[in-house]
Amino acid sequence: MKLKTFLIPINQGFVARYFLQTDIFKTLQASGNRIIVLVPNPDDNFYEPFNQYDNVIFERYNIDKCQEYMRKTPLERWLKLVRFYVLNGRYDIQTAKDHYQIFLDDYTKVFTSVLGRIRLFVLHCQVMLSRRSKVLRKLILWIERVFFSPSLHKDIFEKYQPDLLITSSMGILDYDQFLLREACRYNIKTVAVILSWDNTTTKGMPGYIPDHVVAWTENMKKELIELNDVPANKIFVGGVAHYDHYCRAESFMEKDIFCKHMGLEKNKKLLFFVAKSPNGYPYNMDICRIIMEAIREKKFSAPAQLLVRLHPVYFRKTNGMFVFQNFIDQFYDLKKKYSELILNEPDIHSQGLKYSMPQEEIKVLASILKYSDVVINMFSSVNVEASVFDRPIVNVCFEGDSYKAPKKARYNISIDEAQTHNQRILRTKGVQVAYNPRELIDYIDQYLINPEKDRQGRLQIRTNEAGPNLGQAGKTIAEHILSL
Repeated sequence: MKLKTFLIPINQGFVARYFLQTDIFKTLQASGNRIIVLVPNPDDNFYEPFNQYDNVIFERYNIDKCQEYMRKTPLERWLKLVRFYVLNGRYDIQTAKDHYQIFLDDYTKVFTSVLGRIRLFVLHCQVMLSRRSKVLRKLILWIERVFFSPSLHKDIFEKYQPDLLITSSMGILDYDQFLLREACRYNIKTVAVILSWDNTTTKGMPGYIPDHVVAWTENMKKELIELNDVPANKIFVGGVAHYDHYCRAESFMEKDIFCKHMGLEKNKKLLFFVAKSPNGYPYNMDICRIIMEAIREKKFSAPAQLLVRLHPVYFRKTNGMFVFQNFIDQFYDLKKKYSELILNEPDIHSQGLKYSMPQEEIKVLASILKYSDVVINMFSSVNVEASVFDRPIVNVCFEGDSYKAPKKARYNISIDEAQTHNQRILRTKGVQVAYNPRELIDYIDQYLINPEKDRQGRLQIRTNEAGPNLGQAGKTIAEHILSL
């Protein structure tokens, strides 16, 4: 049987985790087929573990050319903007509507000139009409495919002549759209393996409809069909590849080793607070302070400790400097006051691939979830991950007072609560939502007293959102890809 060549573009760490650090890669590599991986810097030490394979080749992802092309094509930027706020309006598109309202709230202040107001009016007309018309949505995709399909990786396509392009999105994550359109010109089959739980509702309409799509769950398949105009016969429900390791004993540290590694006390209850990206919520430190004060004042029924996981976005750099250094400083100032506070920084292993983490870091996160007594977050996919471990979950839906700079509309946490995928979680009754500091402390304590509370709801979250084939999803997805 003739061996195939697979082309996989990776331009950030979350994509690397999904493709390279799961059984998707292991299964594809073991098949003997050739794998060409596009990455920003092929010489990055992050890829050393993969260089041992003769059938795996790392080539440069021409991100700089993609950025330059976008800069020089204002109409493509405009169509991308329109797409971000468009889904099929015949169904529930609350998330798209909220994102559009955030845009209007923040940018109406900017576009105050006559020309600016005309631009907003034209955008509004296009968004509203496209939501109502599948013909218009198809027209947008046709225009982009015909007129905005640059040959940015011509050398790669001609050198390796891949049989299949495997992306992590349907052209909604930069710069998948250009690679998908370029593959179309070469008559190369395409498959999008959806990266994240919320991508079918939060990123707008696709920039390209590939030949095949791999969804996490039946819920996601439904959203692909109804909201994203993807034909049902193109969709395969494979599960969630990066959840597989949650089902394997070797993915976890022994508890004694884990506690020593993290600086935790084994006999205290572990409260795990997952900080939200500072791009969307600048009050993480306030939530941390509220919980630490409750611990100090013995408001919980059992001795407790707080472990805070800082979001990888905190460590984004520009010109060698942390963009959110002021927020990082807030946490460390708080730690000076509460020495027992444990801060967990993600180990960003690669300097060229944003948010990339070594395999050992993934093991750390799995162990934290396994040994936590209560998980606190703000409507993130951690709700799904915590449900895999049957850990009680509290979602925060209020804001703090530490952020003094001008507020952006997207900082409104109630908008997160209203999003389509989060409403599915809330309907299960598997989580509690705290609307003020008192409720936050009360709900945490209720779960410390009775960990069984809301268990049936958490089981429903796991069943509905963690996907089929749990523990074998990566292998299942790769085998599907091999069959195409």
